[in-house]
Amino acid sequence: MSTDIGSLSEFADGKIRTVCVDGREVGIARWNGALYAVHNLCTHQSGPVCDGILSGRLTAAFPGDMVIDTRIPILACPWHGWEFDLRTGRALHDAQARLRIFPVRVENDRVLVEVGPTVGAAADARS
Repeated sequence: MSTDIGSLSEFADGKIRTVCVDGREVGIARWNGALYAVHNLCTHQSGPVCDGILSGRLTAAFPGDMVIDTRIPILACPWHGWEFDLRTGRALHDAQARLRIFPVRVENDRVLVEVGPTVGAAADARS
């Protein structure tokens, strides 16, 4: 079941905003016009990942080169700097670590997110 969390205009591009959906804190990020929804729980040490920095991915074609790829939205946890690709939820340095992501879409200028049923803390921790 989808939950209406507000008008699209309430979600600024390049920002992440935390909302409560069915008892869960969910970060809604808008990056280059696309929306991403992520559980506000870092898989490293359960920090509030959505309080972190949203940016493009730092890449390099050769040693000493640094370019920010703005096509790839990255969220860095404020506690220890773990970085996650918001398209997949995967940590950049460890493909086994991932944030739980949720389907999000826009209908009639309204942002709708689907978090699914709450099964319990153990299920969230594994997701």
